[in-house]
Amino acid sequence: MSKGKSKYILIAAIIASTIFTSGAVKAKELNRETTDAHKSWNLEFNQDVDFNDEAKSNITVVDSKGNVLVTNIRLGNSKTIIVDAPKEGYKLGEHYVININNKLRSKKNKQLKENVKCNFIVNANEDIYGKKVDNALQLGTNKILEEFKKGSGDDWEALVLSRYGKEVPANYLSNLESNLKACNGIMGQPTDYERTTLALMAIGKDPTNFNGYNLIEKIYNNGDMQNQGINAYIFALIALDSGKFNVPENAVWTREKLINEILMGRTEDKGWSYGGDTADPDMTGMGLIALAPYKDRSDVKTAIDQAVNRLSAIQNADGGFSSWGTVNSESCSQVIIALCANGIDPTGDKFTKNNKNALDGLLQYQVDGGGFYHTKETGYNVMGTEQALQALEAYKMFKEGKGGLYIFK
Repeated sequence: MSKGKSKYILIAAIIASTIFTSGAVKAKELNRETTDAHKSWNLEFNQDVDFNDEAKSNITVVDSKGNVLVTNIRLGNSKTIIVDAPKEGYKLGEHYVININNKLRSKKNKQLKENVKCNFIVNANEDIYGKKVDNALQLGTNKILEEFKKGSGDDWEALVLSRYGKEVPANYLSNLESNLKACNGIMGQPTDYERTTLALMAIGKDPTNFNGYNLIEKIYNNGDMQNQGINAYIFALIALDSGKFNVPENAVWTREKLINEILMGRTEDKGWSYGGDTADPDMTGMGLIALAPYKDRSDVKTAIDQAVNRLSAIQNADGGFSSWGTVNSESCSQVIIALCANGIDPTGDKFTKNNKNALDGLLQYQVDGGGFYHTKETGYNVMGTEQALQALEAYKMFKEGKGGLYIFK
């Protein structure tokens, strides 16, 4: 258990001792510090809480100027209330107060004798991974540029280069134009349109009119979506949201239909998988990326929370993840992209096992000289590299407050 976590448990116990006791209780003013701008605070009580809309109204978060923040207040277990961070996160260096009104009651109809104030400050913290991430991105994108010079280079690599701020070689666009012309704009699978859309958005091209082809229409009116399964639904939604593209009400696949298919496609253990009924970290990560823009919907929020909990539960002791029995880098990458898309720090407590977090899990796959393995010590791997670099760029964007990796507008 980390030092910070021990401190938190002690404070939680102090909170519990001040609430719903039978004798006279004086509220204690508690002080905390965090470096997590998206921190959720757990308020623990020694009796079951009478949790309803009125109870929610008795808990507020205010900044140093007295402004009340819009936060999600929810029940954890019967004795815990969770106060989520605002959607945009807390401001670094700002002081906040969680006010617990003395009207809050237990299910035995006991209430606080006094109001309780919980103070906290969000400190700027030097990112210990900053230099490691930048170095891995620099070396990795150099390796990708070498792939382009050899005449190869694909959509994902173009996206990575552009997101990192490097110019995508001209042969990527010329090859794409030639391939689309050769097939008359008819690609093989739904995910081909979806993947190409994301790459075009990254390099500033319009997928609704790329050399006369409308790839977005090919997504929302695709007749083969059901044949490819959950992967196609997920990336269709990601692609449509990448540029907030308009989808006609009479489209074959509206956003509502795609969301419903994704929600219905969950495994029994509340994740996603390309096959079988046990959550796979790769597909669960992808599902979380797709649903992130819709987390204000109650059904989506529940699905996201359950999937995040599932990912935490299946995380390996070294911070990494396994897919279909194989410990690999791509699983780490998809989880990191997903967590960052949902405003969750992959280096936080929830994704730290034995002092190793999800980012540690990924960085252990680096190849000397640049790039990443698929599995350890198997040599440079194209897919492993492009997914790892996407994950590192997603983490960098998360730390800088720049939003999701696949959102361009």
